[in-house]
Amino acid sequence: MKDIVERFSNKTSNPVTIKDVAAKANVSVSTVSNVVNKTKYVSPHIVEQVERAIKELGYRPNPAAKILRKGKSKLVGFVVSNLENSFYVRIAKGIEKVLNQSGYNLLLMDSAENVDVEKHNIKSLYLRGLDGLIIAPTSPSCAYINEVIPPTYPLVFVDRAPTNIYSDTILLSNSSASMKAVDYLINTGRKRIAFVGLHFGGNKIDNTMNERLDGYKISLGKNSIPIDENLICVTQGTPFAMSELQYSEAYHMTENLLKEKTDAILCGNDLAAIGVFTCLKERGIKIPSEISLITFDDGLWLKTATPSISTIVQPAENIGLLAGERLLKRLNGERPSPEVFRLNANLVIRESS
Repeated sequence: MKDIVERFSNKTSNPVTIKDVAAKANVSVSTVSNVVNKTKYVSPHIVEQVERAIKELGYRPNPAAKILRKGKSKLVGFVVSNLENSFYVRIAKGIEKVLNQSGYNLLLMDSAENVDVEKHNIKSLYLRGLDGLIIAPTSPSCAYINEVIPPTYPLVFVDRAPTNIYSDTILLSNSSASMKAVDYLINTGRKRIAFVGLHFGGNKIDNTMNERLDGYKISLGKNSIPIDENLICVTQGTPFAMSELQYSEAYHMTENLLKEKTDAILCGNDLAAIGVFTCLKERGIKIPSEISLITFDDGLWLKTATPSISTIVQPAENIGLLAGERLLKRLNGERPSPEVFRLNANLVIRESS
């Protein structure tokens, strides 16, 4: 056993280098590098000679050394505020479609709606040498990023607009999306329309939820329906497991709404909709004859619920595609002026409204 351990130790303490391969193949180090990295033409005979030496010696290129030489890892990070939300998974698919075509791979890190975890994730990925980051922030205040990342570092935000930092941001046209949903409810005869939302921006409602609430109010105003603050229920969500969502804050807010002669509810996100829908079903409220229901997002459960739930479908994959395209410009050395892009949503009417 001692002899085996000693032989294993000797093998691992002296890894095969590119110089060893060059000596074995009787060529220069630069020739081996050209064969491995396919940077310059090498005759088929020499390529075969080098590849045979690599196989016989068991040589494995060092990716860290390659990053140091070329200055690129070909890795991009996607720091997500809550990976349990399938919306962000769909955004990630769009990002990958763009970046993979240019040889980049995507790493996902979940901040679990915790700004301290987010700070750690961003700093960790940057220090590991990733070429750029796409961030769905946990809260609007992102000033700390300026202390961690240099201003020229490729960076794009999605879903929630950051403050105190100037960078490309891809958002939904939240206000107009809410207006579209509330207009529809009013046109179907609803007058007591409530708004229920969970936000995760700390003590302050995040910009995304604020914009959705603004659209709700604008629609009521233009249709001459007074705004009743008792019908507006927006509160900070707490960390939870998906299995606990049906009894989240939204569930208890819905209990109070049932005392307010509510005839329709617009949910600011499907995390809120789970609590709202569960409460209505458990209380025996008939959907939509007694209360109509529309929500943002389009999780799978919305289609399979009974009744199926009307939704404002966010173009998640298109958000990812655009975020990937903007980041790629910066990865390629371009320096376009930072912009805010807003994509339109589709109102999909199902059985609940």
